[in-house]
Amino acid sequence: MAMRLFAILAISMLVLAACSKSVAVRDAVGRQSRQLQGADLVVNSPLPVMAGKARIFVQDGSVSGGDGGFFSRSYDQYRPHCAFEIRSVSHNGFTIQPDTFKITRVQGSMQQVVQRRPVQLAALHLAGGFDGGMGGGAYHEGYHFWLESDRQPEVMRMSCYGVYAQFPDLQPPTLQEVAQALGSVAALRY
Repeated sequence: MAMRLFAILAISMLVLAACSKSVAVRDAVGRQSRQLQGADLVVNSPLPVMAGKARIFVQDGSVSGGDGGFFSRSYDQYRPHCAFEIRSVSHNGFTIQPDTFKITRVQGSMQQVVQRRPVQLAALHLAGGFDGGMGGGAYHEGYHFWLESDRQPEVMRMSCYGVYAQFPDLQPPTLQEVAQALGSVAALRY
């Protein structure tokens, strides 16, 4: 019951944070937070988005076009990573060109990782099940950095997430972890 209450409070706080104009990003574990609305994201390398896809993943400065699904080998979900996202999947391939993007807003985000699970009886799920009522999944917590560029209006945002974890171990990435995920591909200027 306590775990369920904690989870409900955590999700409620994220929803409220997402409704605000822009959230602050943690500098480092146990340190201050920094407001990045109005900062720049400098993309140093071309980022090829595969046909029919809307994003490309970056981890430790390496680019991966994989889908990032739970069983995907595109990146290690147990380490921070970022995804650059465009507005459409209706294209024959798109390349995000090196550019300086203005960060117009930073939004908190939590993504549940859907898992293949054995059949669960409805009565057990309705009673709270054996998973604290949270669906038994784990999550990624992170940030959406909404981007703007006059030269590349198709580029929508960069989303960066912390490690795959369950409550209460869920944490968004720090600025240091975002920088490590991006490597030399891109850099935040604030």
